[in-house]
Amino acid sequence: MTKDEAVDAIRKYLQNVVLGSTEEEIALDAPLLEWGILTSLTTVQLIGHIQSAHGITIPHDRVVGSNFATIDSIATLLVELSDTSARV
Repeated sequence: MTKDEAVDAIRKYLQNVVLGSTEEEIALDAPLLEWGILTSLTTVQLIGHIQSAHGITIPHDRVVGSNFATIDSIATLLVELSDTSARV
């Protein structure tokens, strides 16, 4: 998974499923946790979506605020994890 693919997938999911609107695009650096876009529940739902739609498992020790703070940080994590799983 490339960074652009990850950004597009995360943004699309957040806008369609979490916010229910595609009228305004979420910026890469928008503070998702601070703004309440991601809560504990929506974060778990996003993780489940990533696993089912993209086959990327996020280890429990990687589920920390800094990895889910922005679309950019989530995309970076997904690229890193998809690269790791490709090497195994």
